[in-house]
Amino acid sequence: MRYILTTIFIFISSTLFAQNTTQATDSLLQLLNTTASSEKKIQIYRNLADISIDTPDAKTYLLKMYREASKVNDKKNMLNALNDIAVEESNYYRKDSVIKYIGYIKKIATPEEVNSLLPIYRMRIFDSQCFSEQKEEAIKEELSFLNAETDGSNDPYNKVASAYIMGSSFYMNNQFESALPHLQNAIKLVESLPEKKKFEYKRFVTWRLCFSYAQAGKTKESVKIMENLINLVEQKYKTDYQKQRPFYRIELYLLQYYSFMIGSLSYLTVEQTQEYWNKIQTIGKTLTNDLDRYNYYLCANNYYSNNHIKKDYPRAIEANDSLIRIAKILAPINLPGLYNINSLLYEESKDYPNALKYLKISHQIQDSLTTDVAHKQLNELQVKYDLNALNNEKTMLEIKNKQTLLISLSILLIIVISICTYLYFSWKKEKKMKMELKVLHGKAQESEKMKQAFINSICHEIRTPLNAIVGFSDLIMNDEIDMEMRREFPAEIQKSTVLLTELVNSMLEAANLDVSEEKLPCEPADLRNICTQEMEQLNKKPEIEYILDIAPESMIIQTNVQYLTQVIGHLLNNANKFTEKGCITLSYEADKQQEHISISVTDTGRGIPEEKYEEVFNRFSKLDTFVPGNGLGLYLCRLIVKRLAGEIKIDPDYTEGTRMIVTLPMH
Repeated sequence: MRYILTTIFIFISSTLFAQNTTQATDSLLQLLNTTASSEKKIQIYRNLADISIDTPDAKTYLLKMYREASKVNDKKNMLNALNDIAVEESNYYRKDSVIKYIGYIKKIATPEEVNSLLPIYRMRIFDSQCFSEQKEEAIKEELSFLNAETDGSNDPYNKVASAYIMGSSFYMNNQFESALPHLQNAIKLVESLPEKKKFEYKRFVTWRLCFSYAQAGKTKESVKIMENLINLVEQKYKTDYQKQRPFYRIELYLLQYYSFMIGSLSYLTVEQTQEYWNKIQTIGKTLTNDLDRYNYYLCANNYYSNNHIKKDYPRAIEANDSLIRIAKILAPINLPGLYNINSLLYEESKDYPNALKYLKISHQIQDSLTTDVAHKQLNELQVKYDLNALNNEKTMLEIKNKQTLLISLSILLIIVISICTYLYFSWKKEKKMKMELKVLHGKAQESEKMKQAFINSICHEIRTPLNAIVGFSDLIMNDEIDMEMRREFPAEIQKSTVLLTELVNSMLEAANLDVSEEKLPCEPADLRNICTQEMEQLNKKPEIEYILDIAPESMIIQTNVQYLTQVIGHLLNNANKFTEKGCITLSYEADKQQEHISISVTDTGRGIPEEKYEEVFNRFSKLDTFVPGNGLGLYLCRLIVKRLAGEIKIDPDYTEGTRMIVTLPMH
């Protein structure tokens, strides 16, 4: 019986509104019309909102209070009004409206005030959404919020909200034991909040914790928590509301709390039971609207029918009869349950004829309600069916017209797509051909430039020794020149002939190597012997020390002996050519882990500027035009090393001269 009463209480409290047309409201409205003071108007609107609590008029008065406070920039009362509206909207899960008023709050509140208010709205919205049978959506939204708000994870208000919502999630899924640790943690976290902000959080969390204990079968603990909550609310009312807000409906909250205590009579002492019942009776004398009186009679019914000292069934029946009279106006759907309670009360008092009478009435009303609901649903379904039939005919006609239009458009679209596809591929093919022609034209121009540069270089390099040969040959035949001097000319002619021959050979060698990128044929060779022979054949200068820094044992590698010998020879000759004193070192080092060998030629000559490191490897590149040479030596070295799958470079870290490093694979 107690659970039936509780169910009816919750249903009525969440679905119905009470109408207040008291004399106090009329007096306040008359006073409002006669005052011009914004401060007084704000207080009047505050009082009207308190009187009209749980009615649509309350929001209207709060909005007027907000606008009046805005005129005088009274941010405290602006925030007070907006907060009450946001709380009311969140309780009924009007999410868009809550977001709207939170936006207003953010514009006028300090960051600290915003941080303290937003989590409590989050808690209220979560509960309202769960009670609206959207538990899964509420949990998903909460998870999304937690993932997005990582920056606010250390905020104490958000910590309370997260702990509360976690516990409330278990509570909504009837996992009451699992909910308790999280709600207890939320209560502990509330204690760390500033005193000015603590009350609302503590009241909200304590209410849920109390019901969690009760649902988990720990009624004794829930009663103790409810006592603390009652003391907290009563103290808050005395200090903050009793004088400032004379019409604040504290009795509506206390009636809920006292009703919970009356519902746990077996865990209360006789004195406690009588104390809470006296308080409920005191509140009952002040109630004027049917909704509050309905809740009062529910408490009376519970008290008289469940009193653990002596059950007073006649008074319980009297209270239930009052509930029936009010329910006929407020909630006829609850009448079958109330008549059934009367039947049970008469049965407990051994009055079986009346018990049977009220049970029959309960079933008759239930059948009548069921029949009315069924007729109503049937009529609605018939209207929906007729409407759906008309809509179906209209839809079929529209579909037929759309199909015809769609077929026509599809054919047209296919034609357009075909034309566009043809034009696209034609344009793409033409563009590709233009790109290929552009690339070929560029290559042709580059080839022509390289060809012209090569011819110019050849002509310049060949002309120097050839002019020397022709000039000295003419001088030999000139009798006017001293015979002793003419004896030196053959040697000069021979020197220029050798230079010309070397140039032609180098050009032929470069042309031969440049026509392909295939690897040169390799065979096993002793690198030590190659280095030794090239160092011995070098035309040595007296002021230079020649060092062969190699191991005494043989170093067998896979390479092309002819071309590798040519590379080492070129590097040694270059070092010898540009070094006047100091030393020239030829060495190599094997890296067996990487399977390559590094050959280096180091000199103490004039060196090469860093910006010329790449230029010296170009054809006919000479940094000093006054030094003999054709400028093809290093160019040939790079071609040969590349064909041997290696690399040649200048060591940038060596600053005493020049160090050339050739890296080749060992196999």
